[in-house]
Amino acid sequence: MVSKLIFKDNKYNLLTILIICVFAIALIIFLGSRSNEEVQNIVQEQFNEHQLLLARQSTDGIEEFLNQKTTIIEILANEISDKPPDEVVTSFVNVYNETTDIYAIEFVNKSGIVTLGYPEENIPLGYDLYENNQEWAFERARDNKETYISTPTFLLEGGMGGFIWTPIYKADEFKGIVIVIIRISDISDRFLKNCESPHEIYMIDKRGTILYDSSNRYLWGRNYPEKLGNESPYLQQILHHQMNGSEGTGYYLEMNGSEKRLIAYSPIHWRNQLWSVAVTSPVSEVDTLINSVFVKQSVFIGVSGIFLLLSSFSIILLLTRWNKSLELEVAGKTSEITKSNELLKRANKKLMELDKLKSDFVSMVSHELKTPLTPMKISAEFLLQNDPDVNVRTEMLELIIRNIDRQTRMVNDLLDISRIESGNMKFRKEMLDIGEIINSAVETMKKQSEEKKINITTDISPGLTKINADKDKLIQVFVNLLSNALKFTPNGGNVEIKAFESGKYIKVHVKDDGIGIPPDKIDKIFDKFYQIDNTYARPYSGSGLGLAITKSIMEGHGGTIRAQSAPGEGSVFILTFLK
Repeated sequence: MVSKLIFKDNKYNLLTILIICVFAIALIIFLGSRSNEEVQNIVQEQFNEHQLLLARQSTDGIEEFLNQKTTIIEILANEISDKPPDEVVTSFVNVYNETTDIYAIEFVNKSGIVTLGYPEENIPLGYDLYENNQEWAFERARDNKETYISTPTFLLEGGMGGFIWTPIYKADEFKGIVIVIIRISDISDRFLKNCESPHEIYMIDKRGTILYDSSNRYLWGRNYPEKLGNESPYLQQILHHQMNGSEGTGYYLEMNGSEKRLIAYSPIHWRNQLWSVAVTSPVSEVDTLINSVFVKQSVFIGVSGIFLLLSSFSIILLLTRWNKSLELEVAGKTSEITKSNELLKRANKKLMELDKLKSDFVSMVSHELKTPLTPMKISAEFLLQNDPDVNVRTEMLELIIRNIDRQTRMVNDLLDISRIESGNMKFRKEMLDIGEIINSAVETMKKQSEEKKINITTDISPGLTKINADKDKLIQVFVNLLSNALKFTPNGGNVEIKAFESGKYIKVHVKDDGIGIPPDKIDKIFDKFYQIDNTYARPYSGSGLGLAITKSIMEGHGGTIRAQSAPGEGSVFILTFLK
């Protein structure tokens, strides 16, 4: 009887354990399923953001590139307004050689005929816009007196190109149009072809015309929505958002329904033109990221079930161990994606900062180039309409020459910074006496110092070792530094230049007793386009490029430059040369 009761008790105990194990396994399966869903949502959200940042990087780069080219052409059009044809061609050659990815620069006279251009093999000389019904963009730029970007079209030489139409006016007289062609293939090669599989990337304009497609399923120049038809309604809806300039992400099925893809898209705003870049990738790529987690969880459930049947204690140990492993796996995967997103966010933030700096710079340059035109025009009109005495005539001609020199310096700064950016800055080095270089720069700035009654003194140690350097470039360095010192030093102040040997270096100190530089801005003064005060009302003119060019020249000679300053106590620029 006792043995029967014991057997009966064991039977109930086994049944109880079995029920507990089944319940525990069911609970584990339920929690594992919920955990899988949460992991999938987290990974999906991070991946979507990663894709969108990839699209933004491409569009920010293209937008900055195109707007920079447009600004350069507007400066060129203003510069050649009163030049003869041979000098216009020379200006075209300079801009073509100093910038990148310009296919052709053409001049169209006011009758709509192409008369000049560079390079000649890309220029359809004698081409009549009116005879070929191509006058619409020409008339729009002429009548609105502002740059117009026409819709990308097929080029006579093959391929597609974007056209920049910039009108040339001298006063109110229309002289013609500068046309610059940028090939779409050059833009895609520069910014889009680095997309790696399984990502695919395409670019369309506001009409839906395909400008680039890395998958090569659709030819450029075709209309994407029309080619797609009604076979993919979700993709049609996304294309509609792109053509309206929206930014975002979405999903669609391939035309054959075989694959679901994620798409992230971002707009490009180029004056009156709107383009859009989209990055697509298969949803299976996200599944791959979480597959390892799913496999571990499946193994966890099976092993847990076996050990639950053997021992509840083993179940507890395994549960703790495997849960810890899964937490580390999820944390590792999430950490990898988070780090990647942080890197992309920082890069995107840097691009936005550069874009703002560029916009401020373009506004400043436009103001600096336009300001001298008013006194030049007034003086020229006065001389044309009156016959003043010799002193007045000389004064007005000197005013015109000073303002021409001011604009020339601005254009030269722009060309220098363009050479630096493209790596085309050349140095013609020879063995030079640093004292002679300094004296040449002082002599160059003598007139400006006398006008402000500022005393420039030099203290150059005798017998300084000669350095291997480019004479013209070093004179430009010291002229830039002296110009800054004179600009920010009040009348009657002092500027001192001291040169001496220090170990294996030659050091030069350029010291002034001017207004000084705030501590929070001293590290930024050598940045390109940076102005301590970048408002139109700032009391000191200038492009903000002089110190950036100076630093690049010093680095090109293997030297360094740094500044020490405090507000109201003047500034010291310290230059170091290797012997």
